[in-house]
Amino acid sequence: MTPTKIRERLEEAEGRVDKEQFVSALEYVRDDGRTRR
Repeated sequence: MTPTKIRERLEEAEGRVDKEQFVSALEYVRDDGRTRR
């Protein structure tokens, strides 16, 4: 999923999703994937 599509989906959520927590989770997953080699 592209960053643009993620932003669109978050806008559709209309406050049901904490954007800061969501971004933190994405960064965690990205960073974890980088270190697991």
